[in-house]
Amino acid sequence: MYTVFIAADMEGITGYVNWPEKPPEDSWFREQMTAEVNAAIEGSLAGGAGDVIVSDIHWRKQNIIPDKMSGNARLIRGSKRRLMWMDMVERCNMVILIGFHAGSGSAGAVLPHTIDTRIVRLTINDMVAGEAMLSALAAGYYEVPVGMVTGDRACINETRLFLPDVKTVVVKEAIGNCAALGIHPVLAVEKIRVAAMEATKRGLEGGFKPFQTREPVDIVMEFSWPVYAEALSLVPGVTRTGGRMVSYRGGWLDAVGIISLFINWVENMPGL
Repeated sequence: MYTVFIAADMEGITGYVNWPEKPPEDSWFREQMTAEVNAAIEGSLAGGAGDVIVSDIHWRKQNIIPDKMSGNARLIRGSKRRLMWMDMVERCNMVILIGFHAGSGSAGAVLPHTIDTRIVRLTINDMVAGEAMLSALAAGYYEVPVGMVTGDRACINETRLFLPDVKTVVVKEAIGNCAALGIHPVLAVEKIRVAAMEATKRGLEGGFKPFQTREPVDIVMEFSWPVYAEALSLVPGVTRTGGRMVSYRGGWLDAVGIISLFINWVENMPGL
């Protein structure tokens, strides 16, 4: 059975332009995120997929409205996952990324960041990595290709640098860091449904290649504050290379585990 894995974020859906003040997210954004995910589910099934696994990856990872999901898709919710948001991708045949955004420091982007605003820069084997690249590498480790990405134009431009043949849908274009010109929500859903169908048909024909990198993997993380580098340097194998930087060399799964450890278990320090 051909299974599609959908990782869904919120910063890259149409209409979303600013950081929330506190959880949960506004109900309209949760509904639109769910609608864009549903479009990808429906398109995947129409394109020939027999099963769909959806991973909610935004913030507390409890944003998609479960009883409004389409197509009997299964949903992964909740935080503190070892692969951050790509757990269970090894059971799948193709990945679709919905609602993604550009990486930290990107120009002309809506809410650019890489996983957590405490991370200023992340490189993997000298490649500057945003969340789309991290997703593609995690899937590629298990020989699973990414077939489709949706988000703002900066995200799509960034993704095409390492996935030039992927299907894409641009749902908005930055006017400023917290402002964008977005397409109508209904049109976004229509475009995503068609693109997902086309991507799945192509995936079934072997039209996408997994994105992979060499091992051992070299990762370098630069943080917003020295205390984060100090905390992570306590992990065996992690080397502090500057006031706000650490590095690590090892297998891919261990490298992802180091990033996940910081994101999921190193909490924000008081007063920062």
